[in-house]
Amino acid sequence: MLRAIRVHANFGEYVPFSLFLVYLVTAQGASAWIIHGLCLTLALGRLSHAWGVSQEPESLKFRVLGMALTFTVLIGAAVYLLTQSLLGP
Repeated sequence: MLRAIRVHANFGEYVPFSLFLVYLVTAQGASAWIIHGLCLTLALGRLSHAWGVSQEPESLKFRVLGMALTFTVLIGAAVYLLTQSLLGP
């Protein structure tokens, strides 16, 4: 039960903010492949992280991969938004 609580809490910490950033990228008029790429990367990252945490013992490589993919979405969306705000339309 504690593992499920940890997975759910980690999901709740990162996914809402990631989806909000993807929404902002969408609102800036990004192409469909960027939006789909961000969403697919986020989904794969969260599935990998959940799988890694749910294993007994925990699979560190899946947890690390999951967090790396999640942070890739966060950083990628933030860089896109900063670039768009600095360079303009």
